[in-house]
Amino acid sequence: MGSLKLRLAVASAVLIACSVAGTVLVGVHQVERGLTEGLVDSNLGAAQLAGTLSESVVERQRALLATARQWPREQLASPSNNQAFLDRHAALTTLFNRVQVAPLAVTEPAGGRFGSVSAPKRGLPGMDEFVVAMQTPIASDHAPPMALTGLLHLKGDNFLSNMPRLAQLDDIHLQTFVADQKGLLIAHANPQRLLASIDDDPDLRAIAAQWRAMGSPLEPTPWTGRFGKQVAAMAAVPGTDWMVFRVADGDALFGSARRAINNTIWLSAGIAMAGALTIFGLAAWLLRPMGELRQRALLALDPTHPAQVGWPESGGEVGELSRVLKYVSEQLAVSRGEIEQSLQQMQAVLAHAPVGIAFSGEYRIELASSHLERMLGYGAGELKFQWGELVAPEGNRDALRELAESTFQRGQVFQAEVPLVRRDGSTLWTLVHGAAIFGEQRRTIWIVTDATEVRRKRASLEWTAAHDPLTELVNRREFEQRLEGLLDDRRRHDAACALFIDLDHFKQVNDGAGHAAGDAILKKVANVLRDSVRSGDTVCRLGGDEFAVLLPACGLDRAMLIAEQMRYGIALEGVCESDSSLRVTASIGVVEIDTQHLSLSQVLEAADRACYAAKHAGRNVVHSAAAGPADEALAAAMIADGLQQGSPTA
Repeated sequence: MGSLKLRLAVASAVLIACSVAGTVLVGVHQVERGLTEGLVDSNLGAAQLAGTLSESVVERQRALLATARQWPREQLASPSNNQAFLDRHAALTTLFNRVQVAPLAVTEPAGGRFGSVSAPKRGLPGMDEFVVAMQTPIASDHAPPMALTGLLHLKGDNFLSNMPRLAQLDDIHLQTFVADQKGLLIAHANPQRLLASIDDDPDLRAIAAQWRAMGSPLEPTPWTGRFGKQVAAMAAVPGTDWMVFRVADGDALFGSARRAINNTIWLSAGIAMAGALTIFGLAAWLLRPMGELRQRALLALDPTHPAQVGWPESGGEVGELSRVLKYVSEQLAVSRGEIEQSLQQMQAVLAHAPVGIAFSGEYRIELASSHLERMLGYGAGELKFQWGELVAPEGNRDALRELAESTFQRGQVFQAEVPLVRRDGSTLWTLVHGAAIFGEQRRTIWIVTDATEVRRKRASLEWTAAHDPLTELVNRREFEQRLEGLLDDRRRHDAACALFIDLDHFKQVNDGAGHAAGDAILKKVANVLRDSVRSGDTVCRLGGDEFAVLLPACGLDRAMLIAEQMRYGIALEGVCESDSSLRVTASIGVVEIDTQHLSLSQVLEAADRACYAAKHAGRNVVHSAAAGPADEALAAAMIADGLQQGSPTA
């Protein structure tokens, strides 16, 4: 269905077929509806047949009544006289199969003003045949009362038994049945079905169920209905308890209408096919320039073909379409040149940019610059990975992706230091900038630079800001921060201690051997302190010849032992290399950090007091801030005395 000509032909065929079929079908439908309404109105002649039967019954009842009125009353007791009287009225024998005088039946199911009609029953004794009897009373004093009775044999030759055969129409399979109120058949084209129930007859089963559902009425008003393929009607016979049923084949009744519909469909199909072929041929002739235009339009995709030549000249819509496509082809050629130029520029950027550049779709790298490939150790075109596959484990891939997603959703530029895995498995720390390119597909541009030197310089600055350059121990600011952190940790339950160390006789070394010798002594002391503690402890140079040590998770007894070890080590190593007579020792104050020390100043003050106490105890001594009250008072007095006379650290 890709051809315009074929689509036009098919559409025309469908339109023609629908128009013709619709028109004819509406007409046929109206005819069929009219036929149905006519059948309903006619009741398949059930009402007329019921009326005819009623007239025949009345005619016979009148004949019986007229004869009964002439009957000699004195002859009722003599059967021979009765028979002789009947022989003189031979007209009755033409109306009945048999006429006789019989006792009057006191209960009859139906009757009129001219007599009664009995239900089907057996005839005279010895007769193996069912009859319908009509009786008219004979006026006399005879007991029991007698009646003139006319018998109609159900299998005999009479108006009742002959009706199904005479009223049958083979062309439409129209059948006629007569039944009494009990539903027993008293007239049927098949004598073998007589006195059978209408419920058991396959032709009557549907309408019998409807009649039963209505309460088995004996209404003279006819009723008509459709039951599947059957059309059925029924009407009561006035003056009797009889019902006339007529059943016809619906297919036979409406067959002509259906044949007309089928013929209409085939006629519509033929007309539609002829119209489609005509339109197809006409469209093929009119749309010849469209084929040429199609071939030329395909050449517009060839960049080597000139955009201005080869377009067919034509009038009407095809010519207008040709001019539009020619203009589009020219603009496409211009755009192609601009795109090629932009592509060359992008390729130059990717090949020579001093930073790594990558374009990704759904976080998968699709295009990478040469610098980025060299940074990560890949060859040209080999860097085709998901970003998550390039991020080293210490980079926390999921957290980085969530950060990038939230940043892009806010319309901001992503920036983070990301560790990437080189091809050889080593880690390269990089600074990554990313920006989302909004469009139908989720694409991102990434700028990647080597952050190794930046991180080294930053780490160096951070180390310098926290350490003493001479001894490479942490400085006072870093020590106080760590001590503050220890005090702020409310979850700490282990004991902790702080040591303050003041060198003895350091001024003499500086004055006697020079500052270089003093610096060498400070380095030796730093090594002694560093070698005396654990890796998690903090050793600090507070300034000048003062040092401090922070011992987390360490009790006072253990801290005193460590302090004593430090004092001993400093005494051994604190000898000036240029003049062995110059040497230093250490006065060490130890304070246990407990609930009494709630702030940094309280800890520093307690340690300082302990250190001064060690000084005034003779130097080269370890003193604990947990000394008794007398010792504390002595230490306070010594500190005051030292402040008045000069520093005791000399």
